[in-house]
Amino acid sequence: PCIDMVAASGLRCYAGLFSVAAFSLLQSLLSFQPGVEEFSAGQAARTSPIAAVAAERRYLLYDVNPPEGFNLRRDVYIRVASLLKTLLKSSDWVLVLPPWGRLYHWQSPDIHQVRIAWSEFFDLESLNKNIPVIEYEQFLTESGGPFVEQVYVLQGYAEGWKEGTWEEKVDERPCLDQLMYSVDKHGHYRGWFWGYEETRGLNVTCVSVQGSASIIAPVLLQNTSAKKLLC
Repeated sequence: PCIDMVAASGLRCYAGLFSVAAFSLLQSLLSFQPGVEEFSAGQAARTSPIAAVAAERRYLLYDVNPPEGFNLRRDVYIRVASLLKTLLKSSDWVLVLPPWGRLYHWQSPDIHQVRIAWSEFFDLESLNKNIPVIEYEQFLTESGGPFVEQVYVLQGYAEGWKEGTWEEKVDERPCLDQLMYSVDKHGHYRGWFWGYEETRGLNVTCVSVQGSASIIAPVLLQNTSAKKLLC
């Protein structure tokens, strides 16, 4: 995301304001909520023809600080799109759009405000002219089930930024804060995945980052063979 600094968990420090084309007023909200289903990692990938077609594709998922509002979340999308363009120079990637949920300024208690698709606000055909994007529901269908193989928790450096020359860097480091995930009896990480309780992570790693979005690319390309990554 053209991030000037990354702090806390997720793509979460931003500079500048941008606008996104194709923004439209919300006309209706999705109300479909598929039931929670028990899976084992890789189960759907062995049986789904769609998953077989996407076997070589890698999926980038991202999240944003919960308090952030609508406009800033649009800005983060543009920054993540920049990162994906870098990744696409090396292999086949697609950006998975994180479902919208209740925001601080959404005060209507009688409106469904979880698992909201991006198509409710944006024209996905227009977004796909810039980078390949898919909704989270499509990701679940074609990627082999509700598993994120690698979760990267992005954080700052414990020592902070010292005065002097600015340096872009990224390193795997011990987690600075308590993880917002719990481990279930299968050793999977459970937490907030946009209201999809069936989704869980298989591995969680904390990464200290200082720099722009492109600084994260080598980690995603070289440090892991996972095809489904969240940062």
